[in-house]
Amino acid sequence: MSKAEDNKAIVVRWFTDFWGKTCNVGVVDELAAPDMLLQYSLHEPRRGRDDIKAFMTDFRRAFPDLN
Repeated sequence: MSKAEDNKAIVVRWFTDFWGKTCNVGVVDELAAPDMLLQYSLHEPRRGRDDIKAFMTDFRRAFPDLN
């Protein structure tokens, strides 16, 4: 695969596994840098894998049908 195809596969996996129907927060450990910064307009920035996984767990608890 080309670098562009590799990058596309990573983005697709991130949105499918992290934001998708199954909400697999384990994908954060696989794809995110340890000090990743997640900035989303509706909340304070989140930094680091554990903080991002905690945010997503809470977010999905609040919106369980999101996909």
